[in-house]
Amino acid sequence: MSDKIIKIDEIEGKVYELDNWKPTQATQVKNHFAEKFKELKNAYDELITDFNWNKIIFESEMEFTPVIGQKYHLFQRKNGTKFMTLISPDEWGNNNFKYIGSFKQDSRQKWNQIKLK
Repeated sequence: MSDKIIKIDEIEGKVYELDNWKPTQATQVKNHFAEKFKELKNAYDELITDFNWNKIIFESEMEFTPVIGQKYHLFQRKNGTKFMTLISPDEWGNNNFKYIGSFKQDSRQKWNQIKLK
């Protein structure tokens, strides 16, 4: 009696002993988990970035109620305080404010960074 495990490939009808198919299967499984880990890490990194931007924005000065879908711009004063405004970096002209980024709020009131054209 053999101690080897037999595997039958139902599609091709081939019969394999464990020693013959295990290395191939192990590589495929390892690649699957490696790719899944990369996907999860990228999703985690995006979540942390979104969280940090939203934290910065909610802690900044905002003297208006934001409208969902409207573009807003985040600036920093020389004293380090941050504020949101409707005025774009191009519209400020020469000023004492550092432009940080532009954002829109989605239907869940989460701020999403946008690129200016």
